Amino acid sequence: MDWYKSWILKAREHRASADILFSQGKLRDAISRYYYSAFSIMVAVCGQAPKGRWEHKGILKYFFKWCKENGINLPKEDRELLSVFYDKRRTADYTTEVILLEEVKAYTKLVERLFEVVDGWRKNNT
Repeated sequence: MDWYKSWILKAREHRASADILFSQGKLRDAISRYYYSAFSIMVAVCGQAPKGRWEHKGILKYFFKWCKENGINLPKEDRELLSVFYDKRRTADYTTEVILLEEVKAYTKLVERLFEVVDGWRKNNT
């Protein structure tokens, strides 16, 4: 299986786990899995990291560049959510701060839109 397909499969697995956790009201764990779904999508399209492995904050720059190079205009709301997603995931994993249902819903929709973007790109470029 090629790089893209492997990472997209991983992203779909993370999303499926997140959906189950979300349906059970486990918002912290759901947001963490949604984050890793988004991260895997970015790895799928950005390819291997220039050095070593991708850093969570570092991949955003490359993903936004990839979008621009491929004529993909991510809405400002999506760019903003992606920019703080890593911190939100860390909050969910490492603090006792409340994670709001509306926040998780926003990230659920973000991940859905990311799949739409990369699936559309892949369809038009294979």
